Amino acid sequence: MSITEFKDRINSLLSKGIRELSMSLGVLAQIENNNYEIYAVQSNSGAYVPGEKYALGETYSREVFEKQKTIAEACIANSPTTLHHPLYRSLPLESYIGAPIVINGKPWGCVDFSSMAQREEPFSEKEIEMVESLASELSQLIGEIE
Repeated sequence: MSITEFKDRINSLLSKGIRELSMSLGVLAQIENNNYEIYAVQSNSGAYVPGEKYALGETYSREVFEKQKTIAEACIANSPTTLHHPLYRSLPLESYIGAPIVINGKPWGCVDFSSMAQREEPFSEKEIEMVESLASELSQLIGEIE
């Protein structure tokens, strides 16, 4: 697979997540040494670009990565834990879902989707399974390259 095909496949999977979840941002991030680096991004706003780095603790993905499980928040404003999150003060995302990316049995990063709009309903089991399936596909894809 060429690097162009690889990037196109990742962007296609992120776009699928955005579309099916009605979110505005899809990010694939690599996490090393408590640093969250955007590996690929699909956004309606163009707010983020690959290569940008953030402290893991300043992202909503910290819990996904540390617990190695899918986290879904349909209405962050109603969640006391994330409402006081450092990112919420600067970028008030209202809905978030993220799943871990694991390569060869080792935590590599996460894929997450978010929006500044609240969702009317919590994420469904089908939506959570879809994000976990995307995470699995991305894990396999990245594992083939690395």
